[in-house]
Amino acid sequence: MNDSALKTRTTRSLRVRYVIGLSAIALLVTASFMTMQRVVSEQRNFARLVNLASHQSGLVNRVAYFASQMALAEEPAEFNLARAQVGRTINRIQEAHRLLREGSPEEGIPQVTNESLRIIYEDPMVGLDRAINRFLDRARTVYKTELEEFSPDSAAYLFLNVYGPHALEPILDAAVEEYERIGRKAILRIEQFELAIWLAALATLVIELFVIFWPLERRVRESIASLEDTVATLQETRERLVSAQALAHVGDWQWHPQTQTLACSREAQRILGLGPDDLARGIESLSRLVRPADRGLWQRQTEQALIRTGAGPFSLEYRILRPDGQERTISQQIIARHDDSGAPLQLAGTIQDVTERLELSKRLQRLSQNIPGFIYEYELSPDGSSRFPYASQGISELFGVWPEQVYEDASMIFACIHPEDVERVSNSIFVSARELSLRGEQYRVQHPERGEIWLESHATPERLPEGGTRWYGYVWEVTDRKRSEEQIRELALFDPLTGLANRRLLRDRIEHALAAAQRSGQIGAVLMLDLDNFKTLNDTQGHDVGDALLVEVGQRMTRRVRASDTIARLGGDEFVVLLESLSPNKGEARERSLQVAESIQQSLNQPYQLGDDQPSYHTSVSIGVSFFKDGSISVDDLLRQADIGMFQAKESGRNRICLFSEQRLLAIQSRTSLLQELRQALQEQEFLLYYQPQFHADGAICGAEVLLRWQSPTRGLVSPGHFIPLAEDTGLIVPVGEWVLKAVCGHLRVLRRAALPEDFSISINISPRQFSDPGFLTKVEQALASEPDAARCLSFELTENALFVDMDHAIEVLGQLHRLGLGIELDDFGTGYSSLSYLKRLPLDALKLDGSLVEDSTGDARDAAIVRAVIAMAKTLSLKVIAEGVETHAQRDFLAQEGCDVLQGFLLARPMPFDELKALFDCSAPPRFGKQAEDGPGGVVGRSGSAAGNSSTSLG
Repeated sequence: MNDSALKTRTTRSLRVRYVIGLSAIALLVTASFMTMQRVVSEQRNFARLVNLASHQSGLVNRVAYFASQMALAEEPAEFNLARAQVGRTINRIQEAHRLLREGSPEEGIPQVTNESLRIIYEDPMVGLDRAINRFLDRARTVYKTELEEFSPDSAAYLFLNVYGPHALEPILDAAVEEYERIGRKAILRIEQFELAIWLAALATLVIELFVIFWPLERRVRESIASLEDTVATLQETRERLVSAQALAHVGDWQWHPQTQTLACSREAQRILGLGPDDLARGIESLSRLVRPADRGLWQRQTEQALIRTGAGPFSLEYRILRPDGQERTISQQIIARHDDSGAPLQLAGTIQDVTERLELSKRLQRLSQNIPGFIYEYELSPDGSSRFPYASQGISELFGVWPEQVYEDASMIFACIHPEDVERVSNSIFVSARELSLRGEQYRVQHPERGEIWLESHATPERLPEGGTRWYGYVWEVTDRKRSEEQIRELALFDPLTGLANRRLLRDRIEHALAAAQRSGQIGAVLMLDLDNFKTLNDTQGHDVGDALLVEVGQRMTRRVRASDTIARLGGDEFVVLLESLSPNKGEARERSLQVAESIQQSLNQPYQLGDDQPSYHTSVSIGVSFFKDGSISVDDLLRQADIGMFQAKESGRNRICLFSEQRLLAIQSRTSLLQELRQALQEQEFLLYYQPQFHADGAICGAEVLLRWQSPTRGLVSPGHFIPLAEDTGLIVPVGEWVLKAVCGHLRVLRRAALPEDFSISINISPRQFSDPGFLTKVEQALASEPDAARCLSFELTENALFVDMDHAIEVLGQLHRLGLGIELDDFGTGYSSLSYLKRLPLDALKLDGSLVEDSTGDARDAAIVRAVIAMAKTLSLKVIAEGVETHAQRDFLAQEGCDVLQGFLLARPMPFDELKALFDCSAPPRFGKQAEDGPGGVVGRSGSAAGNSSTSLG
């Protein structure tokens, strides 16, 4: 082979080797470059990951801080600003947690997980997922609370400021440590791979040094330049880590036992107040800063971390005195790395300044001491044991125990609860634990110094990982409120004067008695009592004496019944006694109830000494009795039956005992039905007016008396004797009388068109109730306003009962009626307690003899003498005399002979409707009773005899 061919082959070989070597170098350099990029990328990503994990602890404290600002805010603007910060921080915590768990390629956050991280995040007992969610739930509760509803005592607020940060920080620090460890481990693997590549590259370079050194020199320089860029990138990454620590206010340090060298991050130096030159003494540089009281514990923990192989991070809080004189509280996490033989290689730790956080916790503690009651955390284990992991100092004021005494065992608290309330409180706890429902109750406590007090407790439960339950709650004293409620209950259920049950409590007791009788078959009784003539005592002696009598009555009645019986005062002088379980036999129950009623009656009939300077007073009582044996009767009906019996006792003469009877009830129901129909009759215009003519002795008609009739659609024509007394008792007579007066004025308007006698007059009966009505005169004037001339043709008939009650008032009213032009007649004269002295004072126009005197005037000499005397007296007083009830010729002749002015009765004319009265005056000559009277008792108008009633039955 010639040189040219060899050169060509060598050149080709070198070229091939150059290409191969260059390719190998290129591949090695490329692999190195990509590895370095991977290292840088991994470091950058893990730096972001660690920074994000570390930042969460700061965000947690930020939520607690701004929640405290919400609690301290007094103005809505301050409150809303702090609440907005809480809301933004909640969102940042949620986003950071999501990025840590799911990663984000867009933001360069890798999704990292391993078994340790899975345990840290997903552990069902102390997992970070659960802790973060629980913390955020409390934070959202605080965020949603308005200023008016915000309370530093709420469970959510206390959790954020007292429990949340303490519970989250160890878990967050553990996660940061794990992310750092994963990052270091991943970078270490890449670095090992990089080392292998570098070894291969060096071997190739040694081989190629003799083959293609110079062609590869340029590539080597390029690789060095690339390495310099990578180092710059690593330095930049380190600076970012330093910045992240500064932002999170967390520093780190490492101590190497073999070399005794100590390295601290810049943030750790700032927290400790040290400079780079102060670290020359190694671990002693840290130890000398720890306060003497905490130094022993700090050193023991450091030694344990160095000795215990594989132990997790150790946590400790201690105080340091910085070189500048400031005392700070440090929260520390340390962990040691050992070789295979167990010798310590490195001690690493993180430190965080928690001075401000502890100060906030102390402020909360002071706040809890200055508010009434105490806040607490109570745990119930699955085995039934319980304890108070936390209780503020206020527990000593309410239970007389210190928080330390119940930290591990809550039995001392339950020993203080009133024996009658222990079971109820325990049941409430177990129900709340089973259903996770809010717990709230009131209970009594036997305080060692203050005696029995009332407390109120409210708590919110949560389930613990091991199956137990924890409550966050608040307890305060409500003794004064309970006393006030008791006083209110006394006022609501008992009569304030006598101390007896009132109507409300009585109804409740009767309802229970009815239910008990239904079950047992025992008969009970209700006694309704009313003092006789109590109003007289009250009006004459004064209400103070009346009240003293009622109190004494209540005391006497109490001594006459069993303790199980109930005595109630319904009001005024009305009392009720409830007798339960008398006997299953009706006769025995009746006998026993009457024995109690008679005993009470005898006791109340005894004299009362109501004051030292007061004379003894006597009273009696009317008692009504009703029975019950089951729940078929209502409370109202039972009381109504006893009331009916009591009224029957009063109507029978007072100071009596009457049993309820169905006949009496039927009579009352009938009267009630009649009254209802009577009211309806007034509304429906069912009343009719009848007129009974009146005549002079010579037979000429001179007037008529108005008589009221009721044409009922169900009862037919009802006589006034049935409904007028009821209308008088109920006051319905007043509107009825007003209707009668208006109707008569209308009839007079019609009659005045006929040829009426000059002295013609229509008389209207005015009842005592009408006459005593304050608006009587006004109503008369209103009725006459439509017919002014009717007054001279109208006369009012009034009885002695209406006039003699208040004579001065009667004289005044009658005088005004006279001035209106009305005539005044004294009705039923001779049957009452007529006083002749009053007759001369009253402005009367006529006396009307009662029909009873007229009836016996022709058969009894004494009645005849009385009639003569009355007529003579009336003449002397210039009064007209009207005789009613004239039914025989003898009576007519006698009265005419004695000078009676006007006669009225069935002999002369029966009551007739208005149309028939009007027809009498439509004739050419006025009616007379002369010759026609011989036809019989019907008189000239005997055809109207179908009308019910007689002359004595009228409106009044």
